[in-house]
Amino acid sequence: MKALALPALFLLLVGLTVVCVLAGDGDVFLALTPALVLGALFAAWRVPLRWPLLVTTFLALTLENPSDAPACGQWKSPFYEIGAALLVHLNVTVRSKVLIFSGLDVILACLLVVAAARYLKGSRIDGPESAESMGPIGRFAALSLAGVTWMWVYGMARGDADVPSSLWQVQRVAYLPIVVFLFQRGFRRPGDAAALGKVIVSAACLKALVAVYVRATVAPPPGELFLQYATSHADSMLFAVAFCAVIALLIHRPGKRALLVAVVLPLLLAGMVANGRRLVWVELAAGVAAVLALTPWSTAKRTAVRAAIASSPLLLAYAVAGWSSSSVLFQPVHVLRSVVDSKADPSTLWRDLENYDLFYTLRHNPVLGTGYGHGYVEIVWLPDVSSAYALYRFLPHNSILGLWAYGGLIGFTALWTMLVVGLFLAARAYRHAATVDDRTIALTAVAIVVVYLVYCYGDLGLGTWTSVFMVGPAFAIASKLAVTTGGWPSRARRQSQWQHASAEWGSVAVAIHEHDER
Repeated sequence: MKALALPALFLLLVGLTVVCVLAGDGDVFLALTPALVLGALFAAWRVPLRWPLLVTTFLALTLENPSDAPACGQWKSPFYEIGAALLVHLNVTVRSKVLIFSGLDVILACLLVVAAARYLKGSRIDGPESAESMGPIGRFAALSLAGVTWMWVYGMARGDADVPSSLWQVQRVAYLPIVVFLFQRGFRRPGDAAALGKVIVSAACLKALVAVYVRATVAPPPGELFLQYATSHADSMLFAVAFCAVIALLIHRPGKRALLVAVVLPLLLAGMVANGRRLVWVELAAGVAAVLALTPWSTAKRTAVRAAIASSPLLLAYAVAGWSSSSVLFQPVHVLRSVVDSKADPSTLWRDLENYDLFYTLRHNPVLGTGYGHGYVEIVWLPDVSSAYALYRFLPHNSILGLWAYGGLIGFTALWTMLVVGLFLAARAYRHAATVDDRTIALTAVAIVVVYLVYCYGDLGLGTWTSVFMVGPAFAIASKLAVTTGGWPSRARRQSQWQHASAEWGSVAVAIHEHDER
């Protein structure tokens, strides 16, 4: 049987290559795709799971997603076609209706098969680890998948459901728990979390360089005065998370301050400015605030807080003076006003009206929601954007209110409990961490979740590849770290504590009995 495996694999490769050549009209990249995919699958089968997971994470964070129209559609990198093959459905690039999945879908499915096969065979290629040491996050990831299934079944049972739109809704929330499972199986060594941090910061620095280059060299679309954004909205989360990770590292390892302060942090800030997305500053403020709130008081922290309090009257006066001014000197105030004042920005007004429609929908379906396949009730009619964004009633900008509207109390709780537990485990791991590395990792995981929450509330943050491949591993790492640090007691530890408590109570009972006899 094994002797026939190699010839069968070769025939499969030849057949797939012929199909791709015919489907792509001789496109060289498409013709090489089967060989690249099978080669990657063979490598994934032979190496520890953490390596393909890290490579996939880097690709998901750095490659261009054509759906995001990077650089307002005015520029494409040399790797644009690779990003198209991985990050969007293949029927968009190959023009075949049956390919209703992306290259990344294929990669995740193959990695799930590899992980399942190694689990069933008891393989130790990834290193030994018990299910107990993985922590409790897997159970809540399963609960999230159950909630997704319930919301889809319930939506279909109601009738008059838009099935294609419902599948997009399912896709937005199903990837995160799946990626959590994969990283739980693949990340088993102490250095895995540090390797992931390097991947995230490296990817953010690369995208920051791209954003600066695009802003400096690419002309805006015809009729526009400037590029609205340089890379994509999802990169806002990448920049903010990488910045918070560097801050956490600086707090716990001040010896690495020179390179990070002189190069990495300015580069990330330059990328944020060049990308031109308002939400990144809200994400950054929330993430840094979470980092500073959890860290213990130090001389530097006290100095910074006192400086902030002392300068607050000047900052308030600056904000008041620039609130209605058009001067470039008050650009930070303009950004702040555009975020909080719907009268100052049409995009903010759109989101406020959309939030009202979502709240109205939730108010009339508070327990069960509408179910997937049913858009929110447009009680306040919004400007027609269906030609550019046909799914606007099914995938709203405010992902959190959207989950409430479609899932109600039951569905939202089933899906959102994983995030609450993940944040709790990361905070507990930080509180109980004994080493510098564990503190840095746990604090970065907290920042990832906080930035993700802001992203989901402010824009289409639910289910983007960028958020999935940062939040998923953060949950898996935080869960394991909570167990290893004692923030979440393992079963053996709970049994030991119970036995110790029972012995103490037994000693007390014996002493009371002897005292009564005397």
